[in-house]
Amino acid sequence: MFSNWAYILVGDNNTGKTSFQRYLIQALCGKEYGRLPRNVVNDITHPRAPKKLETLFTVNRSYQETASEYRSVPNYFAKFFEDADICILSSHSHGTAIDEIRQMHEHLISNAYNVAGVFWSNDFGVESQRISKEIPWQERLWVDNPRLKNAERVPSQLRRLAYEFAEILVERARFQ
Repeated sequence: MFSNWAYILVGDNNTGKTSFQRYLIQALCGKEYGRLPRNVVNDITHPRAPKKLETLFTVNRSYQETASEYRSVPNYFAKFFEDADICILSSHSHGTAIDEIRQMHEHLISNAYNVAGVFWSNDFGVESQRISKEIPWQERLWVDNPRLKNAERVPSQLRRLAYEFAEILVERARFQ
C-alpha cells in the first residue's frame, strides 16, 4: 500500500517557495532548472527512493500569481494539475487565499491524496496562522527559514532545507 501526498506551500512573496521547489527537484530528480517550469512532473531518481516512489509534480508559482490564466481552482485541476506520487502546490496566505486553499484541499482529498500544509517561519503572520488552524490538514510542516541579513546566503539556506525535506519524503515513502 502506498499513500500519495500533496504539500501546499503557504506563504506570500519572497518566502522562498519557488527556490525551495527548484532545489527539491534537484534533490529528488537530479535535474537543475535555471527557471523552474510551471506545472511539471519529473521522475524521481533519488538513489534511496523506493521503487514505488516514481514522480514529483511541482507547480512553481503560487496559485494567485497565475490565477488569471487558471481562472478558478476547479479549472486549474482540470487543465493544469497532473497526478504524481508527491505533489507540491503553492499559495499565498492573504486575501482570498484561504478559500482557494480550501478548494485545493478538497480536490486533493477527493482524489485520495493526503494533504499537508507547509508553513514558513519567515512568513507566519495572522493569515498563515488562520490557514493552519481552519484547514483540516492531515499534517502541518514547519520550515525554519529565518530572514538573513546577508541575502547571498539565502540560496544555500533554501537548498539545505529542500534537501532535508527530500530526505524526509524518501524515508517516509519507504513505510507508506
